[in-house]
Parts: sequence; C-alpha cells; structure tokens
Amino acid sequence: MAGRGGRTMSFSMDAVGINRGDSLPPSMQQPTPAFPAMEQKPLPLAGGEEAEYLLALKQEFRGAMRSRPCFIQPAAARRDVERYSDKYHSSEQTDTQLDWTPGVTVSRSVAPCDQKKKRVKEKEEVLLTLEVNQTLEKKEQQSSEEEEEEKKKQEEEEAEVEEEYEEEFEEETDYIMSYFDNGEDFGGDSDDPMDEAIY
Repeated sequence: MAGRGGRTMSFSMDAVGINRGDSLPPSMQQPTPAFPAMEQKPLPLAGGEEAEYLLALKQEFRGAMRSRPCFIQPAAARRDVERYSDKYHSSEQTDTQLDWTPGVTVSRSVAPCDQKKKRVKEKEEVLLTLEVNQTLEKKEQQSSEEEEEEKKKQEEEEAEVEEEYEEEFEEETDYIMSYFDNGEDFGGDSDDPMDEAIY
C-alpha cells in the first residue's frame, strides 16, 4: 500500500550520513560569521618599478584608444518617460562625442586652399541638386496640368453622352412615363396562382 500514509522513506538515511538511533547535530543559535577564516590566502600583489611602469603604460594606452575618433561609446538606454532634465544631459553628451564615419580620416593640418576647394565643390553639388529638383517640380506641374485638362475633357464628353441618352430615352418612353400603375390589379381575384397564367 505505497502512498497511503505508510511509514516509508524517500531517501536512504545512510546516504546522508546519519544512522538509526544517532542523535541529530545541535541547532545553531548564532548567525554565521560575516568574514569566515580563509583556507587559502590570495597571492600578494606584484610590486616594484616594473609593475608600476606596466600599469602606467596600460592606462596611457587605454586613454589614447578612447581619444581616437574610431572609439564609439554605446548609446545610453532610453527611458520610457522623458524628463525635463534629459535634454540638458543629452546635449552635454553629444558635445563630447565626435562624429565618426569609417574610412574618413581626421586631418588637422588641412591647407586653407583645400578647404576653399571643398567648400566650392559642396556649393556646386548643392546648386546641382537644386536645379535637378526645380526641373522635376516643373515636370510634375506640367503633368498635373495635362491630367486636369484630360479630366475636364472626359467630364465634358460624359456630360454630352448623358444628355444624348436622356433625349433618346424621353422620346422613346413618353407614353410609358405618363402611365401610372399602383399594382392593385396584380394577380387577379384568384388565390391560387396555378389557375391563371401571370405574365
């Protein structure tokens, strides 16, 4: 009768290390110590001029890598609720970050004539794009005007066709239009529809 309240054990007492008849260990009345004694002590830090030099070199290397334009900081996690102070914090962060695009090198020693050439090229590109946009707008206006004219012509043609149809319809159906039937004579006097033929 397993599972009916019988005195069965789900694990072996020998596996735990307690034999039958042994007393249980005493219960703890105090908390465990905050800093227990360590069985193995950590190794001491390496000191000396060589370790300090390597540490300084490592920190300098990290700083140099962070100051490079290719160092991209991860974007800060956006909060669900926008706060008033967020716009001031975000402007401070964008001021410190450099815009960097791969493949473009930052050169600090650019000659003034090269800068003028770049500005002239940029202006030419802007003017070219403006001209292209203006020509496209003119083409769109012309096409829209042509479409409006076509629509007007179609509407006029449809109106003419409707007028002609109404005139023909009135001429053919003068007698029928004047005839009025209220439907009282429909079906005759008979209740059985099979007796008489209905046309």
